[in-house]
Amino acid sequence: MTEVVLKLDEDQRFLIEDPDSVAVIMVDQVAILPVANQIVYSGYSFDVDYEKMDFASRRKVQMVLNTKFEAVFVAED
Repeated sequence: MTEVVLKLDEDQRFLIEDPDSVAVIMVDQVAILPVANQIVYSGYSFDVDYEKMDFASRRKVQMVLNTKFEAVFVAED
């Protein structure tokens, strides 16, 4: 199995919330790593000031999502 890298166009990018901070990530690349059971979201993180409704302090980040895929293959007679 090889890794799959998807570079997103401007209209394909999306926001996800960082569960470990008060930040959102604008994802511009998704990498699927089947051997490691991981999906890696790459993009820019912005801290959010919810009182001012404003973004601040942009930085390049990666968020790794660990996955586990189990499949059952049945042999046909």
